[in-house]
Amino acid sequence: MFVSGNTSPCHYSLHLFAKTNESQHAGIVQKLSDQALKESDMWGATLLDQLLCRLEYRESAYEGQFTPPHVGKTTIVYPAFYGVVDWQGITIDPVRKLMFANASYLPFRIKLDHRTGLEKAGVLPKWQGEGNEPAAKGNALAISPDYGTPYVAYTNPWLNPLQIPCKGPIWGTLTAIDLVTKKIVWQHPVGTTRDTGPFRTHNNLPLPTGMYNIGGNIVTKGGLLFMGATADDYLRAFDVATGKVIWRDRLPAGGQATPMSYEVDGRQYVLIAAGGHGGLGTRSGDYILAYTLDGAAK
Repeated sequence: MFVSGNTSPCHYSLHLFAKTNESQHAGIVQKLSDQALKESDMWGATLLDQLLCRLEYRESAYEGQFTPPHVGKTTIVYPAFYGVVDWQGITIDPVRKLMFANASYLPFRIKLDHRTGLEKAGVLPKWQGEGNEPAAKGNALAISPDYGTPYVAYTNPWLNPLQIPCKGPIWGTLTAIDLVTKKIVWQHPVGTTRDTGPFRTHNNLPLPTGMYNIGGNIVTKGGLLFMGATADDYLRAFDVATGKVIWRDRLPAGGQATPMSYEVDGRQYVLIAAGGHGGLGTRSGDYILAYTLDGAAK
């Protein structure tokens, strides 16, 4: 909610917004969705890795959104498990009647397989539903155990051999939608390739491609929006009227978290946890950073 002060934050979750009329909700959310993938959307840093992505597209099962996973065959999932906005939800400014959402556009691929092979190999522990669900050994992020079914699911972001998305940019956006007119007020790519070089290195030219992101944003009464979710390790402040970046600071690790704001002795702070994210491949750390309005990190 809004409280007194010039930059006090308000943050509403997606399920609160879903209390609106169902058709209104669907119409607004559809503005953030993307079109079905086509072979011509395949992209790469070179002609060779683009060709490999095209071949994978042809070899995969894909019939548009909500294509069901196949047993023994790779299926393209898009929108996928990192987006569009399913992880972080949205923020609503109840005074300006605006909705703000940062979105990711990164396809995944999934393949179902019978679980017996992994259980016999000891990669996947058997589980009868008692106690905590055991994790798969090795790359636990790539294997979904799907206990209670005869299958396991192998899931991974769809990247080419250089570890670059097979779908071309834009990979991340920040959007403001007018809740009265249901129209987009502004929409911009958010994030750069600064920390997503080939082979998941953290040195690259900061190309303004928009970047996939995990983590929410907050909006303040004074008209600022703060977000640090993108995979290029920056905390940014945006003008809610235009969406333009008016301030940013380099984080020591990935800021895949929702910022918060608080006040102490009449002075306001913006705080973010920068711990990194294994799935996005951002730099890991164990940092809590607080900023005052003059931009000084504490």
